[in-house]
Amino acid sequence: KNFKFQMQAVKRLQQRALLATRMTTQQFTFAPQMIAMQRMAFSTDVARVNKGANLLRKAIEKEVKFENDNYSQLEDIETFLDESGFAYNEEDNGIKMTLTKTVGDKTIEVHFEARQPLPDEEFPEEEHQEGEEDEDRPSENYCDFTVFITESDGKRGLVVDATSMDTSIQFNSVAVSQDIASHRDIHRYERAMKTYAGPEFTTLDERIQSAITQMLEGYGVNEHLAAFVECMSLDKDQRLYMQWLGDLKSFVDEE
Repeated sequence: KNFKFQMQAVKRLQQRALLATRMTTQQFTFAPQMIAMQRMAFSTDVARVNKGANLLRKAIEKEVKFENDNYSQLEDIETFLDESGFAYNEEDNGIKMTLTKTVGDKTIEVHFEARQPLPDEEFPEEEHQEGEEDEDRPSENYCDFTVFITESDGKRGLVVDATSMDTSIQFNSVAVSQDIASHRDIHRYERAMKTYAGPEFTTLDERIQSAITQMLEGYGVNEHLAAFVECMSLDKDQRLYMQWLGDLKSFVDEE
C-alpha cells in the first residue's frame, strides 16, 4: 500500500511539474507578444495625438480668423460713461464687471457678469416663415445685474436685484442690508437662499414700486445703463472666448 501511495505521489508530482513547465513556456511565449502590443499601442496613441493636434490647430486657426474678422468693439462706451458718471471696471481673466459712481453721500455699484449668446440651433432659421414673428423666441438682449447703494459709513445700504431685457428693467427684489460688504461677495442666487431679500417687487403696492423705480433712476439705473450691461455682457464673453481660443492654440502648438 505504501509503495502504491508513493507511486501515486510521484505521479502527481510529475503531473504538477509538467503543468508548471507548460505554464512557464506559455508565459515566456506570451511576454514578447505583450511587449509588441504595448509598443504598437504606444505608437498608435502618439500618432493619434499628433493627427488630432494637427486637425485641432487648423480648426482653431480658422475660428480665430473668423472671430477677428467679425469682432468690432462696442461703440459709444465712452459716451455712456462720460454722460452717466459711472466708472467701468472688469476682471482681466474673469467674468465679473462693475459700474461705480457717487451720488451725494451714496456710493452706487452695479455688478453684472459675462454671458454666452443663445445658441442658434435652438431656433433654426428654416422653422420661421419670412415675415412671421416668433413670439416664443427669447430676446438676445438681456442681463441680470445687482445694484448696491451704500451709505457714507460703507456698511448699511440697499441691495437691488434686477433683470433687463431690451433696455427695459424689471426689479426683482429690494433688500436693506446692515453689512453691504458681506452681500457683495455672495452671488445673487446664493444670497436669495441664505437671506431674506424682501418681497417680490411686483407684489408691492404700485405707489411703492413707482417711488423705488424713480429713486433708482435718480441714481442712474435707467434704460441707458440697461443697454450698456446687455451689450457689455455679450462683448465680454466674446473677448473671453477669443482669449480662450488663443490659449488653446498655444497649448496645441507645443504638442
